[in-house]
Amino acid sequence: MKVDARILLRVTSAGHETEDSQVFRAVAVNGDGDNLSARKYYVVKVSDVLLPMTPAVGQLWKVTAESITVRTVTRGEARLTEVFINAKKARVIVPETENLFTRYIQSDSAFAGVGERLARRIWFKFKKEVYDLLENKDVERLKHVKGVTDKVANGLVAGWERYENLKQIAWFDKHDIPSGIARIIIKHHKADAVKAIEDDPYRLICFGLKFAEVDKLAMTNFAVQPNAYIRLRGAVEQALQARMMDGHTVSKHEQLMPLVETLLGSRELAVEALKAGYENTAFILSEKGNYHAVGQWIMEQVVAKRFAKLAMRKVWSSHYDQALNTALSTLTFPLTQKQDEAVKSALAHGISIIAGGAGTGKTTVLNVVLRAYQALGTDIRAMALSGRAAKRITEATSFPAQTITGFIKNVEKEPLGDRTLIVIDEASMVDLATMFKLVNLTKGRVRFLLVGDPKQLAPISAGLVLHEAVEAIPTVTLDVVKRQKGSTGIPEFTRLIVDKQVPEASMFNGNIVFHTCLAKDINERVTQLYKQQPQDTQIISAKYGGNGGIDVINELCQAACNPHGKKLRFDFNGAKNYLDLREYDPIIFVQNNWERGVQNGTLGTLMNVGAPKVEVEDGEISFADVQIDTGEVIPLTIDLIDSIRGAYSISLHKAQGSQFKRVIIPVTNSRMLDNAWIYTALTRAEVKIELVGSFKDFAGSIGRLSEADKRNTYLRELLLLEMAMLNAEAA
Repeated sequence: MKVDARILLRVTSAGHETEDSQVFRAVAVNGDGDNLSARKYYVVKVSDVLLPMTPAVGQLWKVTAESITVRTVTRGEARLTEVFINAKKARVIVPETENLFTRYIQSDSAFAGVGERLARRIWFKFKKEVYDLLENKDVERLKHVKGVTDKVANGLVAGWERYENLKQIAWFDKHDIPSGIARIIIKHHKADAVKAIEDDPYRLICFGLKFAEVDKLAMTNFAVQPNAYIRLRGAVEQALQARMMDGHTVSKHEQLMPLVETLLGSRELAVEALKAGYENTAFILSEKGNYHAVGQWIMEQVVAKRFAKLAMRKVWSSHYDQALNTALSTLTFPLTQKQDEAVKSALAHGISIIAGGAGTGKTTVLNVVLRAYQALGTDIRAMALSGRAAKRITEATSFPAQTITGFIKNVEKEPLGDRTLIVIDEASMVDLATMFKLVNLTKGRVRFLLVGDPKQLAPISAGLVLHEAVEAIPTVTLDVVKRQKGSTGIPEFTRLIVDKQVPEASMFNGNIVFHTCLAKDINERVTQLYKQQPQDTQIISAKYGGNGGIDVINELCQAACNPHGKKLRFDFNGAKNYLDLREYDPIIFVQNNWERGVQNGTLGTLMNVGAPKVEVEDGEISFADVQIDTGEVIPLTIDLIDSIRGAYSISLHKAQGSQFKRVIIPVTNSRMLDNAWIYTALTRAEVKIELVGSFKDFAGSIGRLSEADKRNTYLRELLLLEMAMLNAEAA
């Protein structure tokens, strides 16, 4: 069926948001606003990057399609044509005819109270000049129209505020700058948005565009010369940003120069760029010749200063002895010497670290510390980056815990006093920006206790906090694995991995099994193993596609374990949709939704497809229920539908902070599999590990340098410097 690649549409339903897009329904109209067909409707998906504003009923949009899918649907007795458009360009159109203006004002809820007759009178009086009046908030001129009262005129002006950025967006559109990015720039620079980009188009790099895209735009549309200062500075900023995206917070000259040279295409210009960047503080150049992006420099400085001051605070009194005795009275066995040292360090210092691997007794120490602080009357705020890790804190200690994001969101509602302890479990996952937020949100005397294993994966985002702070501030590392009767052998096995030793055959047992197979057979073998015992089993993969990939394994496991589960189908705005998920499939949420009680990484099971049992609020529609990993059952509503994925297999970053009785790990030759990856994946298992693949690849990954070892950061040096200065002052 022939469909126009560019089409004028009127929005009939604002639709819903997906992870990175907005979907709305519309009908095609002509220049007078009349529907072109009563039997055809459009479903339009626009990426957030391209979206100039949130669609609203009645708006006119000119859409250019990247791809089009046409299908016939039945509504009652009528056969209709549904046209699905994946848009590559979309912009809001201001009506320029009487009919279009009338329908636009009538149907847009922003202009409530203006009916058809009054809208026509306004257009008849002013024509297109009405937009100037609305933009200038000229209430008196608007009142020249019969029926336009103060209330109506002010309502029109208020409603137009939604569209006040259209002129600027049109300018950005003309200069080939994506509407979604234009919207962010306008929000940041407001009325000066256009001028800001005219003055320096390389500002677009800060808003998500790559240097190559901005460079082409700057030279084509703004006549920027190759040696222009703004171009040179933009290249330096892009190079520093690239380093940050790789996890680094600091760079050496030999690391930064090649990146800048590649961007500018000239060694000479690269030298000039770094010189200009230094003179204009595009970066901080330390005495040791390190290049620091300004943002990372500030964050590491702030975190280092707070950590150092807290580390210097050491207090002990008889009250601490009493509190510790109270906490120890609940134990049925004595602490080891190291555990006793860790408890006392955590109580005495303003900040301390309890470090150690699986089976070394970190949970025992944490229990004693929290009960001692409770006896001291301290406000204890326990948290972790992931929801499952926070849940594990509560299960292990009986103290309430939450995610770090939840704490940051609610800290103003539940303010902290001076006598507060912030406890962060799985602290190796915490990046620099997150710790910076926590430090800024807390008073100087609030204590911190970091618990974690610095041998695990580095944080996803830039920086190393726990890894760099270990031993720089008061730290006790629990390094003795206590083998107990009936032990799985997993702690001893993973200790070998940390030491970069390939386990011998004797280390494998009924709880740790290696299934050797060819790369091409990994997916099938993993699926067979999962099918043997799907309950309490999690597959953890290093990549999404190919042998050992998440997507393929999820498909195979669903076909093998749940082929007849009821498929998740749902109607939305009259359109039938479905996801490749079935009732009883394990699922994972990939977006935060605080109102529903889920976050990125929350695991669950899909239940009651098509017949949900959990009640929803009036006006809401639920398509199924989900039992999440806290045990709570929540409704699968439209705002959650696009954030769920199958979870027979998940990534290690999603699994980090969680533990499962049985873990299956596909072993491939992926460079992602380094020492920290293998170690972290293995320590997700409580009872049984099943490795599948080539033992040669397994051995290679054990010896491969971990990402944390390759990151360039500066926090440790700053911490040591701050501690030395404070010690000198105290001397």
